[in-house]
Amino acid sequence: MNERRHALKALAVGVFAVAIAADTMAQANVNKEIVPTGKLRVGINGSNATLYARAADGSATGISADLGKFIADKLGVPFEPVVYSGAAAYTASFGKGEWDIIVTGRNPLAAKRVDFMPDVILIDYVFLAAPGREFSGPDQVDRAGVKIGVPRNASADAFLTPRLKSAELVRLAGDAAIATEMLRDGKIDLYATGTDSVQRIADSLPGSKIIGVFDTVAFAISTAKGWSPEVKARLTQMVNEAKAAGIVQKAIDTSGRKGVRAAPN
Repeated sequence: MNERRHALKALAVGVFAVAIAADTMAQANVNKEIVPTGKLRVGINGSNATLYARAADGSATGISADLGKFIADKLGVPFEPVVYSGAAAYTASFGKGEWDIIVTGRNPLAAKRVDFMPDVILIDYVFLAAPGREFSGPDQVDRAGVKIGVPRNASADAFLTPRLKSAELVRLAGDAAIATEMLRDGKIDLYATGTDSVQRIADSLPGSKIIGVFDTVAFAISTAKGWSPEVKARLTQMVNEAKAAGIVQKAIDTSGRKGVRAAPN
């Protein structure tokens, strides 16, 4: 009887050890798929003031960077920000293998080239009218002769392209300085993008005026197409942990941007 008990105990221990080894190997494979280079490369739209900012020491901060650091720490690998100057350069990187994860807006253009996972933040999208241009609300901008600037291939572009009937879209690289110059010089009548970025332009352009919200965009952790369900589940778990730990809300509070809020779980 004792010999049988010992045999069953040894078998149970062996099965448990095999299960632990298999789980460890599976987790290692998941981590390798997320970080094939051994470091977590996070693609960041440098023109989005909520997703990205520079700290006093020159390091990357903002929601994309803070989430990236949290996930990299969970994976036990270095964090590497891959920063793009504007929306056009950022969206052009989709599918090129230059980054591992990003935080990007849910829109039809992005959906063709990335897979969305958990929502992280919600950003209100507004129009900024050039000095001397008057519009009573967002429903009054679609008129003949009106030129509306948008960051190329970004969420405002995706939203307005199929909806505008009379106004003309002017697609820009997404750089705030270029948008400010074109508004100041009268080359565009309005600029459409997230409240966070619009506010930065408005602060530097006396006489400009923010026109009400025309859309609210959810920004989600996203990956290149085709990642395994196991990897997506692991990333979802880590993002939810970051949200529960207050990482997202702290980044929003630090940025001081209006029209930005944490996405519900």
